[in-house]
Amino acid sequence: MSGNMDWKSQLEAQLFALQDPAYRDFNRSLLPGLRAELIGVRIPQLRALAKTFAKSPDCEVFLHSLPHRYHEENHLHSFLIAGIKDPERLLEELERFLPYVENWSVCDSLTPRLF
Repeated sequence: MSGNMDWKSQLEAQLFALQDPAYRDFNRSLLPGLRAELIGVRIPQLRALAKTFAKSPDCEVFLHSLPHRYHEENHLHSFLIAGIKDPERLLEELERFLPYVENWSVCDSLTPRLF
């Protein structure tokens, strides 16, 4: 991610480019009480974004920028953590992120490969 926008603005732009308003509305009904804002990005698209974003130097900054504004950023965060191969680092990132997991959807997406 480079260019005139900062990494956060670029990431948000990518998420909104993948937005599906009908999917957002459907998810809203499944996640009552959700504090984070919903964009409406489907899980396969978030997984694909995580694969490319994991290679970005901005990924590390993102992992340390909690809490996230959008529900989809929490999913992205969980997919990035799932790809960590070093056990110690994985546990550190899990400890940092778990207090921000506020619903079953993000919890279900947090499936580290090491486990």
